[in-house]
Amino acid sequence: MYRFLLQPKWIVGHLLVIVTVITFVNLGLWQLGRLEARQTRNALITTRLAAPPQPLDQVLSDVGGDAELAQFRRVEVDGTFAAGQQLLTAPRSFEGRPGQQVLSLLQRDGRPAVLVDRGWIPFDRAARPPPVPDGAVRIEGIVRAAEPGDIGGGAQVARIAPGQIAERLDRPLEVVFVQAAGQSSPAPGSPRPTPLPELTEGSHRSYAVQWFTFALIALSGYLVLIWRNAPPQTAGSDTQSSGTRRRDVTGTSVP
Repeated sequence: MYRFLLQPKWIVGHLLVIVTVITFVNLGLWQLGRLEARQTRNALITTRLAAPPQPLDQVLSDVGGDAELAQFRRVEVDGTFAAGQQLLTAPRSFEGRPGQQVLSLLQRDGRPAVLVDRGWIPFDRAARPPPVPDGAVRIEGIVRAAEPGDIGGGAQVARIAPGQIAERLDRPLEVVFVQAAGQSSPAPGSPRPTPLPELTEGSHRSYAVQWFTFALIALSGYLVLIWRNAPPQTAGSDTQSSGTRRRDVTGTSVP
């Protein structure tokens, strides 16, 4: 009944469906893998943010200067801001409003300066960013690794990347920057602290369900197509022809 499935055109169809189903299933598994990675990262960030702040130098020493291992740890660092050496990022939005991040250099005795993301200001204040506090300050914040990408060559920086900014300013900086959460003596009109990244799981779960659904639709649709193209089943036994000789009750053959 199903010998027609061995025809060349059907064999090609089998292969296409198999490849399609495998592809959809793998895409679903890939989304589940990304979901698991996101959940692991969120758990790690939550654990690090729940720990008490430690001195920045101690954190960097504990992780061997690895920026990724230090990221999202709460730290505090003492120093004095370098007056007149502030940078602004390329435009970034905050709560739907356009603006920029204010980056300042925190100088320390005998140690590389620390790039501090002091927070966000709207465009109407970008021409005159808020001045840095005078004297010694203690910054409490979150360690952040350099943002990927090039900082560009204009007056603003497209990415917060301490290594590239150090080259532009021609002075040593720590390999990480600190996203400020507060300071001991905030100046009037200080920037609004940059919010932490949202610890959501994203849409990976729903995307995985969609890919698995597509695989099921492709497989079930192909099975229905096979069923509809199958030839009708023949009778299991032949009936007697009208010319078969019959016998009467007496055993005499009747034509």
